[in-house]
Formats: sequence, structure tokens, C-alpha cells
Amino acid sequence: MKLVGFGCSFTYGSELMDPELEDDYDRHYDNIPYREKHCWLGQLAEMLDCSFDNRASPASSNYSIQEEFADWFDGRLPDSNDVICIGWTNHLRTSWWSDGEQRWVHDGFIRNEDEKLFHDSFKEWLTLSYDRNSTETNHAKLFVNSVCQANNIKIVQFNALCNIPTPYEFINFHQGDQNMQNVLRNEGDRLNKDFLAPGEHPNEAGHKHYAKMLHSWIEAKNIV
Repeated sequence: MKLVGFGCSFTYGSELMDPELEDDYDRHYDNIPYREKHCWLGQLAEMLDCSFDNRASPASSNYSIQEEFADWFDGRLPDSNDVICIGWTNHLRTSWWSDGEQRWVHDGFIRNEDEKLFHDSFKEWLTLSYDRNSTETNHAKLFVNSVCQANNIKIVQFNALCNIPTPYEFINFHQGDQNMQNVLRNEGDRLNKDFLAPGEHPNEAGHKHYAKMLHSWIEAKNIV
């Protein structure tokens, strides 16, 4: 079995830095094994004794999460051993695909960059398309869930950040309309523990705690 993860920084594992590395920012690639092992996806894979593939990206929008899932699925034969794991992000985010750089550009990273093209596009989006965000989130969830259902692909999903209430009854949606960040904040208060890092991402203890919650829920629902 393999967990295939999609999402934003909460699935990617932002702020998880290997304490044994110096100059962490410049040694990003050296930090990957530590980050992926300690994020909730890696922790959950360890609990389920399986492999995982973390395809999340910091600042992703739900639209880009949908597109990354489509890129993964397109042209492949459904594998009954794959379990899709998605931490849906905040519905107010948006993304562009850059043909020149062959990568997704997320609005969270371009607000302060000196890139006139992206700034002009961002202004146009704010003026003309901002109200589409809720719709894009619903469409992204509809697309991913429909593909998984049609191909008998197991899915585990939840809101990583504050999101709009979903009007649909999606299967295997952990914590309903709650979100990982608030759940960990409340759990930290209840248990008198710190589950969030200074930048409000989950720390190692937060990722592990949420993975335990997911694991218990997965076992109770007999998802895998």
C-alpha cells in the first residue's frame, strides 16, 4: 500500500527543520528526509506500515491541488494499493501555471515579488475573479472525489486550513468542516502542549498527534 499525498504547507511539512543541520534554509534538499518523515503523511504511513509519496507544495491553492492530482492520475492504471490523502487548503488562495518556468506560481509567494507579470495577473484576479474561489474549491473537491469513486481509489481527506462548508457528502472526510490548524490549537490547549510552530504550521508533535487522530479514525471506519 502507498499513501499519495496532496496539499499545501500543512501536508508538505513547512517549519519541520532537522535540528542537526546547519544553515537550514540553504540546505533545503538535505532537510527533505527529515521533513517528509515527520509530517503527518509520513507519520501516518509509519503507523500503517506502508510507503508514501508526498506531492504537496507550500501555498498551494485547491485548484492547483486538483491539477496536481490530475497530473498524477492521468495516463495511469488505477492501483488498488494507492490511497489518496488530501489536506485541502484555504479557499481564498489561487495559483497560476507558468509555462516559462514550468511550475505553479501561488499568490502567497508573489505578493512581495518584483514580477510585473504576476502582479498584474494578481490584480486582475482580485478585480474580476476573487468571488470564484469558493466555486473553485467545490469544483476541485468534486473532481478529485469523482475520479476516486469512479476508479475505486481509496481516499482520506480533511481541511488543513479554514475552508468553506462543503455542500456535498464526500466520503472519508475527517473532522467534517473543522480544520487541522484549529483542531491542533484546541488540542494543544486541552492537553497543555504546543502543537503549532511559530509560523502557525504544525510542529513535529502536532503532525504526530494529528496522524494518530487520523489513524484511529481510519481504523474505526475500516478505510484501508
